[in-house]
Amino acid sequence: MNKLILIVRLTLILTGLLFVTPTLIAQQVDSISNSLTKTLIDRIEQMSEDTENVYDYGELVDEYLYYVENPININSDKIEILRELKVLSNYQYEKLVEYLQNYGSVLSVFELNSIEGFDNQTIELIRPIITTNEIIGNDKIDLKKAIRWGRHQVFVRTEQVLEKSNGYKTIEDSILAQKPNSSYIGSPQKLYFKYAYNYRNRIRAGITTEKDAGEALIRNQVPGVQRELLGNKLKNGFDFYSAHLFLSDFGILKSLAIGDYHLAFGQGLTMWSGLSFGKSGSTTDIIKFGQGLKPSASVNENRFLRGGAFTLKYKVFDLTLFYSNKQFDGNITAGDSLTGDQEFISGIQESGLHRTVDELLDKAAIRQEMFGGHVSYQNKFMQLGYTAQQNSFKAELHPRISPYNQFSSLENTEFNQGVDLKVFLPKIVLFSEVALTQGGGMATIAGITAQPVNFASLTIAYRNFDKDYRNFYATSFGESSTPNNEIGTYLGLTADLTASLKLTSYADYFKFPWLRFQTDAPSMGHDYFVQLGHRINRTDDLYLRFRTKTKMTNQNDPWNYIDLPVEYTKTSMRFHINYKVSDALEFKDRAEIIQYDEPGEATSQGFIIFHDVVYKPVNKPHEFAFRFAVFDAESYDSRLYAYENDVLYAFSIPSFNDKGSRVYLLYRLKAIESVDLWVRIAQTWYDDKNEIGSGLDLIEGNKKTEIKLQIRWKF
Repeated sequence: MNKLILIVRLTLILTGLLFVTPTLIAQQVDSISNSLTKTLIDRIEQMSEDTENVYDYGELVDEYLYYVENPININSDKIEILRELKVLSNYQYEKLVEYLQNYGSVLSVFELNSIEGFDNQTIELIRPIITTNEIIGNDKIDLKKAIRWGRHQVFVRTEQVLEKSNGYKTIEDSILAQKPNSSYIGSPQKLYFKYAYNYRNRIRAGITTEKDAGEALIRNQVPGVQRELLGNKLKNGFDFYSAHLFLSDFGILKSLAIGDYHLAFGQGLTMWSGLSFGKSGSTTDIIKFGQGLKPSASVNENRFLRGGAFTLKYKVFDLTLFYSNKQFDGNITAGDSLTGDQEFISGIQESGLHRTVDELLDKAAIRQEMFGGHVSYQNKFMQLGYTAQQNSFKAELHPRISPYNQFSSLENTEFNQGVDLKVFLPKIVLFSEVALTQGGGMATIAGITAQPVNFASLTIAYRNFDKDYRNFYATSFGESSTPNNEIGTYLGLTADLTASLKLTSYADYFKFPWLRFQTDAPSMGHDYFVQLGHRINRTDDLYLRFRTKTKMTNQNDPWNYIDLPVEYTKTSMRFHINYKVSDALEFKDRAEIIQYDEPGEATSQGFIIFHDVVYKPVNKPHEFAFRFAVFDAESYDSRLYAYENDVLYAFSIPSFNDKGSRVYLLYRLKAIESVDLWVRIAQTWYDDKNEIGSGLDLIEGNKKTEIKLQIRWKF
C-alpha cells in the first residue's frame, strides 16, 4: 500500500508540474534521437552483463553527445567519423562517398534516401549528428572571434543516497583510533562539475571535477584521528580533476592535445586508452576504426593519458607522437634492505574511490611515464599502421601470485609494439592487428566484414592472445576484459529479412589455454545470440532476443581435494517493445527471464518486468521519464541488468538480484533558453531483506532512495 501511495503522489506532483510550468520557449527540448539512443543503450547493457567492472559509460557516448551539439557536415571530409562511431557500416560509408563524388553535395537529409544502402532507420540514426549546411573553410583562427563566438557549457550535478549507511554513522574517537577504516572520511553527497568550450570544432577545451560519495571535500571536516593518519594525503577540494585543450585542422597539424587525452589505434591490441564497445548484437562493433588522438573529459580516474600529443598529416601519411606522465592508485609493498629486495606494486586499484583511510593512502601511489607514437599510411584501398609505446613504472608490478596470474607481472619498463592493417574492397573490409610485448608475448586478431548483398552483412573474426601478453593500455574485442590467455572465433550475421523484419545473430567460440581466476585448469566455452526485430511503423518497434552462454568455473564442492572445473550455462530471453501513444507520449515495456545452471548446484532463475512512460510534449519546455519495475532473482548468478534514463552525461545501469520493485522519475525543464534543469529520484524496495548492501555500505531497512540534481548552462 505504501508503494502505491508513493507512486500516486509522484504521478500527481509531476502532472501538476506539467500544467503549471509556463511555456517559456517555443521549441522542443533538444535530445538524442530515439533510434540512436536505443542503439547505444543496447550496446552498453550488454557490456554491463559481460563484465564485473563498473565503468564510466559516459565516456562511450561522450563523442555522440558532442556531435549532437556540433554536427558533422555530411559533405565534408569528416564523414569518416560516422564510420568510426559505428552509425554507418563500411558499405554505407562507401556508397555515401561514391554519391558525393558523382552528384556533389547533399542538400537535404531527405536526399539520403536515394543512396544505396540507406533506409529510414539509418537516416534516423545519423540525423541528430549530421548537418548539410554550407562548409566553412579552415581559414585562420581569429582569437577575438574565438573568444566572442565560442560556445560554452557548464554542468553542475549533485546526487545522494538518502538512507544513511554504516559508513556515515558517528563513531567515537577511541573506536576510530583502533579501526580508522570503520567510517567514511567525507559526506554522502556525490558532486560533479564540468566546463566545456568549443569554437567551430577546431578549438576545444574543458575542465571536469568530481567528488564521489564518502570522499572528503573540506579537510577540517574529517575526524581528527583520520586526519592525522592521512597527513598530506588529505587535501581540500575535489578528489579528481581533469583538464584538456584540443586543437584540430590547422594545416599540417591534424590535432594537438594538451592535458588529458585518449589514443585509439588499430584494433586496440597495442594502444587503446579508453573504453570501446565489445561483443554485442551489432556485427559492426567487432571491427574497430580508431579515432587516433582525442580529448578526455571523463571522470574515469585510470583509463586516460595525461601530458601532450599531436598528429601531423601529410597527404596519405599520419604521424602521432605522445607523452604521458600521471599517477594512479595502487598498493606499494616496501622493500627490505637486509635482503636487498626492492619495493614493488602488489596491486592496482581501479575503482577511483577514496572514501576510507586505506583507500586514500593508496591514491596516486604509482607514477607511470609513457611515450610512443603511431604512423599510418592510408589510401582508397588500404590503411597500414605501426604503433610503439613504452611504459615506465615507479616499481615492478608483482600482484599476489597465484597459478592463474603468474604471467601478469609487469617490469619497471615495458615496451609494446604492433602493426595494424585494413584492406578496403568493394563490399568487403579485411582487418587485422599483430602486437608484441617486451617479454615475447603476442596478441593477434584478424577478420573480415562483408556485405555480399544489400540486405545482409557478415563478420568473421579470429583472435589469439598469448597468456603472457601484457599491455596496460589494450582494449580489444574478446570474451575477457583484457586481451590475454584467449583463443576464439566469432561469426556474426545481420540480415533484413523483410522491409520491417531484421535478424541479428552471432556465435562465439572461445577457449582459455591457461588457468583463469576461479578456474584452475584450461577451459572453453561458447556464446550464442539471436535477436529478431520488427519495425511496426516509423515510431514503434519491438524485438525478441535469445542468448545462451556456457563457460567453466571451479566446482563448489568442499570435499574435493582438487578444484575440478565444471561447465555452467546462463540462458536469457527478452521481449522489448517501444510504442508511441501520441506525438508526446511514448511507452516502453520489457519482460526478461534468465536461468543459471551449474552441476551440483540448484538451478537459479530471475526475471524483470518494467513499464516506461516517456513524455516529451512538442513546443513545451519540459519532459519526463517514469519507470516501474518488478524483479525477482534467486541468486547473484541470475541477476539482470536494465538501463535507466538519467541526466545528461550520467548513466544508471543497476543490476537486479533478490526480490523487489523499483521506481524512478526523471524530470527535465528548460527553464530559459540557455539553462536546463534535471531532477531524478529513484527508489528500490526489497521484499525479502531487512538490510541492503554490506560493510560500510550496509543500509538498515528494505528500501534505498537515490536523488540527483543537475543544471546545464549554455552560453
